[in-house]
Order: sequence, then structure tokens, then C-alpha cells
Amino acid sequence: MTTAPQRTLLITGGYGVSGTGVVEAALARPGWTPITTGRRPAPETLLGGRPAPAHIQVDLLDKEGTDAAFANLQAVTDVAFCAYLEGRTAADTVAPNVAMLGNTLNALKHIGAKVSRIVLMGGGKSYGAHLGPYKTPAKESDPRHLPPQFFEAQEDALRAWSASNGADWTILRPDGIIGPSLGSPMNILTGMATYAAVCKELGVPFRFPGSPQAWSALHQVTDADLLGRATLWALESDSSRNEIFNITNGDHYRWKHLWPDLARFFDIPVEEPQPIPLAEYMADKGPVWDAIVAKYNLVPTSWAQIAAWPFVQGIVNVGFDLVQSTIKARKAGFGDCIDTHESYLSHLQRLRDARLIP
Repeated sequence: MTTAPQRTLLITGGYGVSGTGVVEAALARPGWTPITTGRRPAPETLLGGRPAPAHIQVDLLDKEGTDAAFANLQAVTDVAFCAYLEGRTAADTVAPNVAMLGNTLNALKHIGAKVSRIVLMGGGKSYGAHLGPYKTPAKESDPRHLPPQFFEAQEDALRAWSASNGADWTILRPDGIIGPSLGSPMNILTGMATYAAVCKELGVPFRFPGSPQAWSALHQVTDADLLGRATLWALESDSSRNEIFNITNGDHYRWKHLWPDLARFFDIPVEEPQPIPLAEYMADKGPVWDAIVAKYNLVPTSWAQIAAWPFVQGIVNVGFDLVQSTIKARKAGFGDCIDTHESYLSHLQRLRDARLIP
């Protein structure tokens, strides 16, 4: 019998929602050693109490700092690039995200790491989902939309670097990632959980706060654990080399069907939807959240870190269909899937078990 070679996976943005899924998958797969990077420190333990893997605290925008921080990473064989930095405008978002990718790969090259496979996390913005209604089901072969678009700029940079350095790449395009994130507030899961907890604490019904169009539109999400498994598949599979794949749960949902399940989970009454500008109406609820944390003996999480309300507001106001075809990934050999209602509820239970939400 032969054993699989040991591989060391560098996961940038290791404790955002996508990075967390990749960390969990790598820890569960024999033969993989994960190392994470992030601007903030790593948590002492992961959900479930397991020790966090080795972590490097670094600002990937700082080229010299990245070179210094990566000085001892010669063992890295693979990269999952999950880091992301929001800009004020679409144009402002391009340069920082391309720079972080370049600084990461070049720092590894300079210290002699033999990086053979790279997975880049993309998303539905490649199809213009952030701009408005787009062609659905979206396919990886669809033409690009009018720039600026940082995903496409990163893709071009990754192709060029890989061609020059003998590496293979895979681009994954999830959408609306559902899962825990330890330190990243851009997460619809913790946003919904916190909104429900605040409504219950204040004694008001659990109303869908988005638009009437979003209430009924057909949407999709990507389970973070599924995305982690897809990343490991992409790093290990021959059929994934130098390809782009949409990765979603494999089904679709409507908020009007999911909302009763969320209400039952939080044991809170539901009333008719009512558009609420969450960025404004949740801005003063920090003291309410602090009271909830004390009341239920939760792990202290600051109001600024538990949810990004402009992000949540944007998600619940998408009034058109979000549909990406996953047939290409299935034909290439990745057939994993999960029921989206189960995905939401199982991850909410994980957050509750970890005492992050009531």
C-alpha cells in the first residue's frame, strides 16, 4: 500500500466564511496540513473546540510585510485564496484584491515554496449579479460584463502567474456562502440570526425586512462545508485543472418558504414582510445585543463583528432570480449537494451550540 503525499495548504482569509469552510475540510482530510493567514488573530479554537491550525497574522496589502511573514513557508504546496477587501467603488476594489493575490503568490515564490495548485474564490459578481438581473442559469462560459470587476482582474493575474511559474489553477464561483465565520461580519447567516434575536428581545414579530420582489424571487446559496469539500476536490482532481466551476448547494429557495423555518428555529412569531432599511434601523441596537449576550451567557462578540448591516440589507433586497448552473462541476466529478433549508438550520444550530447566538 502507498500513502498519499503530504501537502501543505495556505488558506488566505482563513476565518471568513469561505476560508472557515476550507479550514474545516482540510483538517478532516488525511494528508493535508492547513495554515491560515488573516489581518486579525486566529481564534484559539474552532467551532466544536478543536485547536485552530497554525496562523500567520499579516496584511497581504503590505508586500514587504508579507515577504517577511512568509519567510518560513517553504513547505507550502497549495493555496486557497479566500481573502477579500471591500472598496468604496467597483474600481477601488480591483487594485487591492489583485495586489493581495500577487503579494501572496510572489512571497511564496521568493522563499522557494513549490506551489503546484491554486484555488481562487470568485463569485456571482462575475455574472453581474451585483448589478441587477442577469442571464440565468449562469454558466462559466458566459461572456464577461463591463468592467471594472475585481474577480476578472484576479483571474487574469492568476492565469498569468501560473503560466510563468508552472502551477495549475482552479476558480470556484460560489454564491451567498452560508456557514460560520469567526471574525467576519459579512455573513447572511449571522445577520439573520442577530436580526431574529433582536426582534425577539424587543418583543416584535419576525418580519422579512427585504423587498416584496426579493420575498418571492428564486435564490441560491453555497454551504461553507460543501465549498470546503469543493476546494479540496479542485486541488486534488485532474479534471479541475485550469478550469472555472460554479459551486452552489444544487437547489434553490425562496425567502417566503424559508422564513417559517427560521421563525420556528428562533421560536418567534411571524408577520407579513415589511421593507426595513437594516443599515439604519439596526445601527442603534448594539446595547440590545450586549443585553442578549449577557442574558444567554453567549461568547462575547462585538456588535460591529456579528453582522454587517449594509451587506445584510443588500442580500434581502435582491429582487430577481439568482441561478448559477452547476452542471459543469458535476460532469467533472464534483456532485456534492445539500438541501438549502437544512444548510441554514444546521449552521444556525452550530452557532447556537457554540454559544454565539441564543
